[in-house]
Amino acid sequence: MKISIINIIVIIIFIINLQISTIQCDKYSRQVITNNEQIKRGESNMIFAVTCVSNDTIYCGKIIQSFNTAGIILSSVILFREPLMINVTIEQNCIFGEINCTEEDANLIGIARPGSMVLLVDQSGVERFATRTDYWFQGDPSPTNSLPPKMDFLHLVLREIIHTLGFYSSWETWFTDKTVIVPRPLCDDGIGDCNIRGRYTQKKWIGFREFIFDKYLMNLKTGEMLTDKASDLNKLFDSKDIRGRIKKLEDEFVKSPQYDIAKEMYGLSTTDNTIGFLSWNDTNFSDSLVLLTNVTPFYDEINLRYVSDVLYNNTSDFLMRFQYPIGVTLQDEIINGGNFGNYTNGILTGSIGPKLMRVLETLGYATVYKPFVDYIPKIPPPRPPFDDSGSLGNSLSSITLYQICLLLIVVIYELYV
Repeated sequence: MKISIINIIVIIIFIINLQISTIQCDKYSRQVITNNEQIKRGESNMIFAVTCVSNDTIYCGKIIQSFNTAGIILSSVILFREPLMINVTIEQNCIFGEINCTEEDANLIGIARPGSMVLLVDQSGVERFATRTDYWFQGDPSPTNSLPPKMDFLHLVLREIIHTLGFYSSWETWFTDKTVIVPRPLCDDGIGDCNIRGRYTQKKWIGFREFIFDKYLMNLKTGEMLTDKASDLNKLFDSKDIRGRIKKLEDEFVKSPQYDIAKEMYGLSTTDNTIGFLSWNDTNFSDSLVLLTNVTPFYDEINLRYVSDVLYNNTSDFLMRFQYPIGVTLQDEIINGGNFGNYTNGILTGSIGPKLMRVLETLGYATVYKPFVDYIPKIPPPRPPFDDSGSLGNSLSSITLYQICLLLIVVIYELYV
């Protein structure tokens, strides 16, 4: 797959508990298309506002309709407590030189991450990925008859929204040594949580932070929960006062017993069928949702953030596979997976498979199958300032999963004109 200059970038920022009544053009006088009137309360619990930097209003209209459909699908199975206001920005031609299209991102069609774990300043600070591709929209001629065959854009939208809802692991190659993985390093700069890549030299390293998704990951060979590994890694900070840039943390880490744990986790995360998500009602290892762990070397945006491509091909839990089907519509995938019984009134609710549904329920979402949650997972609060003694003081009160301020998607596609 060759890299070309990207023609369109879609940036979707999910804003919860925020009401936006008007959308204005920015300083570049971008064309604004809003679809608030197209969404009827009761059909979808998502409202979209689209800023489109393109003269092709028909193409932009297809994008809007895809998000409308995705909102209806998700709202038909997830009982959101609050409406989601979704801002979509469509940009053309690596606009203003803001986008760095690199070869290593060639296989990334779309990417999303929970925004509560991302420092969001403005749209220019968003990480963006590029690839040459073409998409099929509902109502277009069959994607199998096009040359080259196209991908169903609705599939991509659904998959990346699921990522923003919490299907996202914190384990990455955070250090320069790319043969170890750890959860996201956590630092404090005297004010609160700080930028781990920042230049401030007096920040204090206080731990490795898991995401809520990581709490339920299991070693399928031994039955050990990976959160126990994270706890072992955090013992590094019980005996060491580590301050400075992230290089200082890495220097101390490689000399510690925790380094071998991180090496072990790297090996586990690059070996096929070794890690699964154990949902709230899973009783056997075989019940878990097996994650993608056969990519070597470990790729931060792929390993542990998708399901096994092989195990879930042509199954009802196809949606979160990394390998994107070419020339196949979302409806075709639902039929191939045997979940067509959930295709009701033209709504493709069969795209949310039973194991994926249990994952969402385990993360704390109420669904049509489990409308009452037994608990609400907590999002770690910002850390209070540390004093001269290194004490972090009293913990702030936690916020719930439904009080997250920002969720983020970056979806990449190309517009052919």
